[in-house]
Amino acid sequence: MPGLVQGKVVLVTGAGSGIGRATALRLAQEGATVMVADYVQEGGDRTVKMIKDAGGAPPASSMPTSR
Repeated sequence: MPGLVQGKVVLVTGAGSGIGRATALRLAQEGATVMVADYVQEGGDRTVKMIKDAGGAPPASSMPTSR
């Protein structure tokens, strides 16, 4: 996947846990700027912290969604 997402901005819904979190982390690792959305704000915030701690491209940010 190198190069496919480098420099792109992606929105990952359900990124507060599970497959969504794994997807967000992998996209960030591959060079994408990740916007995290989850209806559990704390989970989204945790994913953003994980991305930033791993050196992910800023501005990784979290946004709440409604059910």
